[in-house]
Amino acid sequence: MFLESIKTPGISHLSYIFGNAGEACVIDPQLDIKTYLDIASTHQCKITTVVETHRNEDFISGALALHKRTNAEVLHGKNADSTIQYADTVSDGDKRTIGAWEVSFIHTPGHTKDSICVVIRDKQTAQSPCGVFTGDTLFVNDVGRTDFYPNEKEAMAGALFDSLQRLLSLGDDVIVYPAHGAGSVCGGGMADREFTTLGVERKNNPMLQLESRDAFIDKKVNESHYIAPYFEAMEEANVSGVDAPWLPENLQPIIGNDYESWLDAETRPGHLIDIRSHSAFRDQHVKGSINLPGDLLSAYGGWLLNYDTPIAFVAQSFEEANDAAKQLWRMGFHNIAGFFSNIPMPITEEDKCMSHLSYITADVVKKRLEDEKNWVLLDVRKNEEVSATPLPGAIHTYLGYLKEKSESLNPDISYTCMCGSGKRATVAASYLRQLGIKHVDVFNGSMQAWKDRYY
Repeated sequence: MFLESIKTPGISHLSYIFGNAGEACVIDPQLDIKTYLDIASTHQCKITTVVETHRNEDFISGALALHKRTNAEVLHGKNADSTIQYADTVSDGDKRTIGAWEVSFIHTPGHTKDSICVVIRDKQTAQSPCGVFTGDTLFVNDVGRTDFYPNEKEAMAGALFDSLQRLLSLGDDVIVYPAHGAGSVCGGGMADREFTTLGVERKNNPMLQLESRDAFIDKKVNESHYIAPYFEAMEEANVSGVDAPWLPENLQPIIGNDYESWLDAETRPGHLIDIRSHSAFRDQHVKGSINLPGDLLSAYGGWLLNYDTPIAFVAQSFEEANDAAKQLWRMGFHNIAGFFSNIPMPITEEDKCMSHLSYITADVVKKRLEDEKNWVLLDVRKNEEVSATPLPGAIHTYLGYLKEKSESLNPDISYTCMCGSGKRATVAASYLRQLGIKHVDVFNGSMQAWKDRYY
């Protein structure tokens, strides 16, 4: 018997594959399905079952793609907002067998109306559950968000409370396998670990310490979450299904005349995303490119990029570009033009293709706050960060909202971007530059530097 988890960086998603005796089941697969096929092959198993714990909003499901290649049964909970065209429906109490694993389903509405949890038992050794795949119902140190139905907030929060009580009744020793870890948009207080038990959560999860159902509902309806614009596209894709697994050969180097076109902001055919480090971008970058390295690409690409616009990467290597392409591919950005890593050196200060980004210290920020005119300190942190540690004088605009609020930005004044450490501020500064705002710099170290210097 085997059970493995697969973590997807950026969106902090956790999918799972388990199996025995030649059969395997995948829970909440990503679109790059080769990982699951390889694991199944290693264990000499065929993927016979795929389960979606709910219709996902933050990535495209790989369920249809797996079905097309394995003929696996795809299972989804009842009461979906739209008919899931590629899946069969399971109801509360339904069961399946995967080798020596007995798999049963619990209807756990709250995060969504179609949410299910998947309970596994080892038929050879015990009748009690071994583990439960909780989807977006229960996380480590948090529970699922319930704000996707604005007109039914109280009802959904109450449903989630009831669903959690059902889960807790399975027993304290049951291992919890959640669909997300810390950093996901699907919760705000997840612990930075990916393993727990129902007993640990019963004792330590803040949302399970509330004294009553009414207190739980009140807490949930007053939470503040961001809903990224790409969520709607993900919802639509996960109704009809997508059979487009990522392949490395999809990514090609950009050369010749195409390379020259991508270098020049005036002729550029799409978004140019620089996925190199913040320090590399600061020292030298292609004008008009947006700096979105590492996990920030998944976290904010869906906010700042357009689906119908071609995308190219500036990267240190093919491997780096391929990883970035996979991140966006999972989110439905399939218009990937390619990448390049040969960045020309600027010839003059007026070089039309190349630029750099200035960083300033806490002392300079303090002085500007005291007497600078026609200047804005732009704080791009999340609401809860600003509430916890405000910086007086800063103007708050969440990084994800820069695109929709771009028309309110004044191109004739100067901006200094700040966040918690300077990383998201660099993303924001690069985006403002891409919009054509010329006078932009970054508060180096941002809020951490301010606290170190003045708190």
